[in-house]
Amino acid sequence: MRYRVLGALELWDGGRWISLGPAKWRMLLAVLLCHANRTVPTERLMDELWGEEGRPQSAGKLLQTYVSRLRQTLGDESGEVLITDKQGYKAHGYRLAVEAAEFDAHRFEQLVEEGRRGLDRDAPEAAAERLREALGLWRGAPFQDVPPTPAVEAEATRLEECRLEAVDARIEADLRCGHHASVLGELEALTAEHPFREDLRGRQMLALYRSGRQADALAAYRDLRGALADELGVEPTPALQRLHQRILTADETLMPPERAAEGAASSSGSGTPAAPPRAARTPRGPRQLPPASPAFTGRHGEIAVIRTLIEEAEEHDGSGAAAADGGDGGAGGRPVVIAAIDGTGGVGKSSLVIHAAHQLADRFPDGQLYVDLHGATAGLTALDPGEVLGRFLRALGVDGSTVPSSTDEASAQFRSLAAGRRLLVILDNAASVEQVRPLLPAGPGCSALVTSREMLTTLEGATHLHLDVLPRDQAVALLERIVGAERVRAESEEAEAITRLCGGLPLALRIAGARLAARPGRPLRTLVTKLTDVRGRLDELSFGDLAVRTSFQVSYDGFREGRRSDDLDAARAFRLLGALPGPDVSLPVATALLGLSESRTESALERLVDAQLLESPDSIRYHMHDLLRLFATERAEQEDSEAERSTAVARGLSCYLATAQQAVTLLDPLRPRPEHAVDGAVVPLGDSAEADAWLKAELRNLLAAVAYAVERPEPVARLGVRLAQSLQWFLYPRAHAQDLQSVNELAISAARRLGDLESEAWLLDHLAGAYWLQRAYDDVRECLESALEIWRELGHLEGELRTLCNLADALCELGLHEEAIVVQKRQLALARETGDPAAEVIGLGNLGRAHRGLGHPEEALTCFRESLEGARQTGNIHHQGFALYEMGLTYMEQGKFPEGRTHMDQALPVWKRPGTYDSWRGHTWSGLFPACMTLQIGPGPR
Repeated sequence: MRYRVLGALELWDGGRWISLGPAKWRMLLAVLLCHANRTVPTERLMDELWGEEGRPQSAGKLLQTYVSRLRQTLGDESGEVLITDKQGYKAHGYRLAVEAAEFDAHRFEQLVEEGRRGLDRDAPEAAAERLREALGLWRGAPFQDVPPTPAVEAEATRLEECRLEAVDARIEADLRCGHHASVLGELEALTAEHPFREDLRGRQMLALYRSGRQADALAAYRDLRGALADELGVEPTPALQRLHQRILTADETLMPPERAAEGAASSSGSGTPAAPPRAARTPRGPRQLPPASPAFTGRHGEIAVIRTLIEEAEEHDGSGAAAADGGDGGAGGRPVVIAAIDGTGGVGKSSLVIHAAHQLADRFPDGQLYVDLHGATAGLTALDPGEVLGRFLRALGVDGSTVPSSTDEASAQFRSLAAGRRLLVILDNAASVEQVRPLLPAGPGCSALVTSREMLTTLEGATHLHLDVLPRDQAVALLERIVGAERVRAESEEAEAITRLCGGLPLALRIAGARLAARPGRPLRTLVTKLTDVRGRLDELSFGDLAVRTSFQVSYDGFREGRRSDDLDAARAFRLLGALPGPDVSLPVATALLGLSESRTESALERLVDAQLLESPDSIRYHMHDLLRLFATERAEQEDSEAERSTAVARGLSCYLATAQQAVTLLDPLRPRPEHAVDGAVVPLGDSAEADAWLKAELRNLLAAVAYAVERPEPVARLGVRLAQSLQWFLYPRAHAQDLQSVNELAISAARRLGDLESEAWLLDHLAGAYWLQRAYDDVRECLESALEIWRELGHLEGELRTLCNLADALCELGLHEEAIVVQKRQLALARETGDPAAEVIGLGNLGRAHRGLGHPEEALTCFRESLEGARQTGNIHHQGFALYEMGLTYMEQGKFPEGRTHMDQALPVWKRPGTYDSWRGHTWSGLFPACMTLQIGPGPR
C-alpha cells in the first residue's frame, strides 16, 4: 500500500490514487501516518479524533469501527499492516507498518538527505536533481483535506518547514551550478513570503549580484536590515553582513567557480582576456517580455517542468555554456523545445509563461520574442501569422521593406534567422495549431512557450502542460500578495472562504484581491457575503478591465457563433449542464439530459473539453468549474425557456432514478421496497458488481440530485423523494449515516409538502436506519412509531410488517427485550396471516435476539435455526448471514467456542458479496476472535 500526504491524503488502489471518505477515517489514517511504525495508544487516538472534551461515550466502539473500515480499505483484514498492540485481551494501541518507499513524506525526506549529501561532497548538479525530485512530490499543503488534530497540525508544520529548507538547499545547489538568473523570480516570491529568513535573503543578494545587479543586491540587504530594526530591533547576522560587504566591494570570488577560474587564468598572464559575467553581457537581440506580475504565486511544478525541458535539451547537445558565452548554439542538432500550456480562461497561463520566461531569459542571449495572438480576447480577432512574422523579422533586424508578403516565405526567413541563434519565443493566447505552426523557430538553440485555451494536440514535438486552478494554500498566498499578508491572516477564515468561492481561479482571485486592496478599511467578510450570493457572484468578480464573465464569454461565443455542425450542440450542452446538480456527470446521464444520441452528446461534450469549458478526468465523466457553472446557468436563463430547462433536468434526474432503482434491485432483489415506474433512460447494468460500482461512482451526484429536486415543485420534487427512497438500500449497508440522515430529512419535508403519506412512512423508516447507525436508539424508536401510525392509517400491511421488525430490533438495543418480544410476535402473526415468508424470516431472527437478550439461549437458537431455514428456502442470502452470525454469537456467549467459530466462518462469505452489509462482515470477523483466542487457532478463510 502506498500513501501520499504532501497535499490531500490519498491511497494507491490498484492503479489509481483514491481519497478516503468520511472525515474521521482520514483523521485516523493521518494520525497513524504521523506516527508511522510507532504504536499510538487508543487513548491518544480518541483525543486526536474527538478532543478531550468532545469525546462521545461510544468513542471506543467507534474507534474500533473506524479501524475495521480502514483495514478493509487497505485490504488488511488480517491486521498485518494496521497492527493492533494488545495488553492482555484488550487493544492498547495501533501501529501502521509503512516502508519509506510507500510513503511520500518519508521518500521526500530521504531525497532531501541525499541532496544535502551531494552539496556536502561538492556535487551541486546531483544535489539539485535529488532536491527537485523531492519537491516534485508536493501537491499542496500537507494533509490538505484532513480536519486538524494536534498530531496532524504539528506534523504539517514540521513538513512545511522541511519543504522550505529543501527549497533553500535546492536554490543553493542551483547557485553553485551557476543558474543564478533562473532562481531570481522564485527568490523574490520566497523573500516576500518569509521576510525574516536571512538565509533566503542572502541567496537572493548573491543571485542578484551574479546577474549583474549589484545595486539591487545592496537594496535587498537594506530592505531586510530596515525591517529587522523596525520589527525586531536587531541587526542582520554577521554572515549576512559579511556578504553585504563583499558585494559592496565587488568581490570577484562571489562569481560562480568557473568564472573565477577564468579570471585567474587571465590575471596569470595567459594573454586571454577574462570573459565578463554572463549577466553583464550586452544584449544582442530583442527583449520583448512583458513585466512579470508581482502577484504571481505558486506553479513551482510547472515552472520546474519547463526549466527541465530546456536544461535537458542543453545537456543533449552541450550548447548551454557555449551559447551563453556567445558561441554557436546550433551545433548539437537537438529539436526546438516547445512547451504548450493549456487551461481554461483566467487560470493564469500567460502569467506562468511570462514568469518562467523571465527566469530563463539569461539562457537565450540572442533575444526573447513575445506576442499576444488574441486567440481568446474579447472584441479582437486572432492575429494573422503573416502579421506576427513581420513583427518578429523586424525585431531581429530585417528591414521592414524586405519582409516577404507571403506567410510561407516569411516563416522560412524567420526560421533561417533563428537557426544560428538562441531565441526564446512566447506565443501567448493562441487560437489554433494553424496559427502557431508558422511562428515556431527551427534553430536547435531555440525554445517556444505557447499558451492556449484548447489543447494543441496536433502541434508536433510539443510537451503539453495542463494548468489547473490553484490549490488552497497557493490561492491564499496569492490573496496575501495582493491584499497584504497581515490583513489576510487577521481574517484567515474569510480568506479561505474567498478562495473557495473563487474556485481557486487566479483571475477571480486577482479581481477579489484588487477589490479588497482598493478598500483597505473594509473587512474581508464583506466581500465573502457578496460572493456567497450565487446570483450576483459573477457581478462581484469584475474590477476595472478584468472580468471573469468576459473571459468565459469569449470561449462560449466561439460555439454559439461557430460554423461547425456540433457547435450549437456544444453551446446548448454547456448551458444545460449548468442546471444539472452534482459535481460531475457521466456520458449516459448527459445523453438523457440533452435528449440526443450518445454519439452526438459525446461529440458536443468533447468539444467543450477541448475549449476548457469542461474537464474530463476520465473517458466518460465530465466536470464543470463552479464559476463556469454559474456562467452556464446565466446563459441558460437568457437563451432557453423555463420549460426547456425543467424538462431537460427532469430527464437527467429520471435517468438517475431509473438506474438507481435497477442497481439496488440487483444488489438485493428480495428486499421489499417501494417500486415506482420511471419514464426515462436507464444506464444498463449487468450484475450486482456493476450495480455496486455505478452507485459508488455516482453517489455524490445522487445526493446532490435529491437535495436539488426536493426543493422544486412537482414533478421534479417527487423524483427527488423517490430517489431518496432508492438510496436507502445502498447507504445503509455501508453505514453512510450522515448522508442517510440528511437525504431522508430533506425528502421527508418534501413528502409532507406533497401529501405523500406512503413515501413519508418509508422515509421515516429509513431515517430510523440513519439513527440506528449512530446508536441513537430513542430517535430510532420515535421514527418507527411515527411510521407505524401512517402504515396503519393507510392499511399498508407490508410497510407495517417491516416497521414492526425494526421497532422490535430497536427495543432490544434499548434493553427492552420483553417489550420487543411482544412487538415481534405481533409481526410474526401478521406475516403468517398474510403469507409473507420473507417477513417471517426477518421476524424470527429478531425474536431470537430478544430471547438471547433475556438470557434464553435455547429459545434464541431455535428462532435462529428457523430463520436460517426460511432464508435458505426463499433465497435470502443476507438473512442467511444474519442467522449464522447470531447463532455463532449465541454459542460463544455459552462458552461453546468451536460451534461459535463454525457458524461465524459460514457467515463470512456472505458479506464478501457486492452490495451486502459491509459492517456486518466486520462484526462477524471481530466475533471470531474470542473463539480463536480460546482455541489458540487462526480464523478461517476470509
